[in-house]
Amino acid sequence: MHPIDQKYSEKLEGKARAMIDLYLALPIGAKPSCPYFNNRRRKSKSQLRVLRGKGSPQEIAEEATIDAMHERVDVKALSTDKLKEFLAARDLGVDCSGFAYHVLNSLSQEKRGRSIQSFVRSNRAGFVGRLIARLRPAENMGASTFANERNSVAVAASEARPGDIVTFIGTGKDGAYNHIVVITGIERSGGDTRISYAHSYAWPSDGVADHGVREGDMLVHGDDLLGGTWKEKGATGSDNYTYMSARNAKQVSVRRLKFLA
Repeated sequence: MHPIDQKYSEKLEGKARAMIDLYLALPIGAKPSCPYFNNRRRKSKSQLRVLRGKGSPQEIAEEATIDAMHERVDVKALSTDKLKEFLAARDLGVDCSGFAYHVLNSLSQEKRGRSIQSFVRSNRAGFVGRLIARLRPAENMGASTFANERNSVAVAASEARPGDIVTFIGTGKDGAYNHIVVITGIERSGGDTRISYAHSYAWPSDGVADHGVREGDMLVHGDDLLGGTWKEKGATGSDNYTYMSARNAKQVSVRRLKFLA
């Protein structure tokens, strides 16, 4: 516990922070931020996770380089915006859980010395399902997996810390979508908690390529997560699509993975 009359701050560091920074500035050309891509809509049957919205920054950059060579495109000549459009047009990006997987896997390796699949159990059932999940962990750790009580515990917003997650279960127009953000920093003062986070998301207003990995923050009073002020891309309140997605979700909670508890 942290006394409410004292200021306290903490940030995500090390390999997990480095992974986020690579997504924010992909290691290719003008270093654009990574676009958002969710294979649920395209239903690609590729065996490569990078083509299913689950790739690491390096994998996305490598696949883009291959595509550029085949199409005789000089990526070094493209501006940041044009390069991001090039990536988005070829479905080279990462979805929310793919991003969370790589960041939290980096944290797991640094803090526990093993990959995250050693600690987080997939929602897949049966021997074959569990085998597939072990062989393809990035593709089988969605927001609902991280939110499952087998893998994480709910914590009060006032007790959040870097490396925790916020999960939105049952959001979207039909209530069938889930979302996850990774907490990257906290500042506590006078009973308020400012929670900084990173995620991959696409707002309806993002257009062709303004979506993807980005950061935001929420100023929470006490433990009222949805009653706080969420800010992302300069937008707050009903203009903040991330906040509205959280408000419309069936369940929203700050959670701590059990292997980090």
